[in-house]
Amino acid sequence: MQYQFLGGAHHVLDAVGLSMLDAYGSPAAIAATQLAAAELFGHDTAMAPWGCLTVEAEAVGCGLEYHDRWYPQVRRRPLAASTDLADIDTLETGLPTRMSVMVDSLSEIRARADDDLFVIAMVVSPFLVAAELRDMSQLMLDIGLRPSFVSELLDRVTAELGHYIDAIAATGAADAIMFENAGMAAELLGPHHVQEFIVPFHRRLVAHTRAAAPSVLVIEHNCAANPYFAEIQATDVDAVSFATPDIDAALEPASVDRGLAGIGMVDHRDLLLNGRAVDVRDAAVACITRAGDRPFVLSTGCEIPFKAPPANIAALAEAARATVDGGRAPIAVGA
Repeated sequence: MQYQFLGGAHHVLDAVGLSMLDAYGSPAAIAATQLAAAELFGHDTAMAPWGCLTVEAEAVGCGLEYHDRWYPQVRRRPLAASTDLADIDTLETGLPTRMSVMVDSLSEIRARADDDLFVIAMVVSPFLVAAELRDMSQLMLDIGLRPSFVSELLDRVTAELGHYIDAIAATGAADAIMFENAGMAAELLGPHHVQEFIVPFHRRLVAHTRAAAPSVLVIEHNCAANPYFAEIQATDVDAVSFATPDIDAALEPASVDRGLAGIGMVDHRDLLLNGRAVDVRDAAVACITRAGDRPFVLSTGCEIPFKAPPANIAALAEAARATVDGGRAPIAVGA
């Protein structure tokens, strides 16, 4: 079972006695937090960074506001009132401190978990990093008014992310790299804009990853309500992680034939937070059953709410273990 980001975060932070700021403060703290989550909830993966989608943005010049019980937020954008790409910091000469901590945490997790956990490095896609540098609303205006600038910005961001991926690959600690690519969604962009401003840069970054880390699996994560299934499935990735409950769309025959796996797709927004453990279990078993013989990894559509009941989160792993190899063994979970 794949654990997304830092689901049930408040339970995990309380278990290790750390604030969110401290948990992100060192490779050892990141590893301790992920291992504590695995012990609490029984899943099979660890991820770094988790949930914080600002590591890349900060590395290229955004200023952040930090919080004790929530993720950092962007408060200063170098391109808020500028289109000069010289205002963006470069990673070519080395990674800044917090990004280096994320990279080093992968080795720390691997050393402490050995092969007991599948280690995932999470990287934010070029479009979402560009949106932090510029602000999403301004970037949307730029697409209409200054499309050449948007292409130049995405080209630069893609190049900078390549340096981050090189550092991740050099650790040899990651089993997979997961790209957060929620921008490839119909509620945000039309098909022609997706083809111009997301697909080519994302494919370039995936190709860079394949070259830098040939043995590392590549996962695409898209938690949008209306993802562009065909465009995502056509990307050279090994698995796709969706929030949609439409497993048949996520695991359509042509994608399955070429070995593409699905990850998901238990509701994380309401069921995990407000439902009962038995309802979570039933939903997880239903997902596994609907996946059938197609390659599938049980997970939630995205990050589980911070205060979701621990029994609900643990019910996911219990369901996965009870249905392994097609079995339907009874499970005892708290209601």
